[in-house]
Amino acid sequence: MTAKEYNTSVRLWADDAMRFAVRCGGTKADSEDAVQDALASLWQQHESVALERGKGFLLSTTYRRLMSMFRHQAVQRDHAAELAAQESQAPDEGFDLREAIECALSVLPEVQRAILQLRDVEGYSYAEIGETLSLNADRVQVYLFRARVAMRKQLIKLGYGINQ
Repeated sequence: MTAKEYNTSVRLWADDAMRFAVRCGGTKADSEDAVQDALASLWQQHESVALERGKGFLLSTTYRRLMSMFRHQAVQRDHAAELAAQESQAPDEGFDLREAIECALSVLPEVQRAILQLRDVEGYSYAEIGETLSLNADRVQVYLFRARVAMRKQLIKLGYGINQ
């Protein structure tokens, strides 16, 4: 990838990477940091990355950086107590569906949350998701199925019945 192709890649794909990072559950600041790190990494390796692999490289690097941030933050806080509080929380009038979905998403494993976001929100194909997360398409389908089942169970637990 030449410098000109790198600049074109940044212009075309930086917004996609940022949107993906935010959808994976990162704060705006964490998402910006992850995307900036991924762009820096792409520039450092621009000679060895082909243009057609640039988007996948950028998304997967952003994903790995975010996951590293999430793990670090989990060590710093008492994550188990937070999850227990979320599971025991009953819905009330101030607890809307959006909050319930965010709560249900927060209990999913990182990979399942990312796959659910990429497939159901962003509309990526199984192959694109697999390339981004270094998984084969069959594994992506399995994780997506499990994520949807876990989401359904969590939403029912929070008092939002799902019509099947």
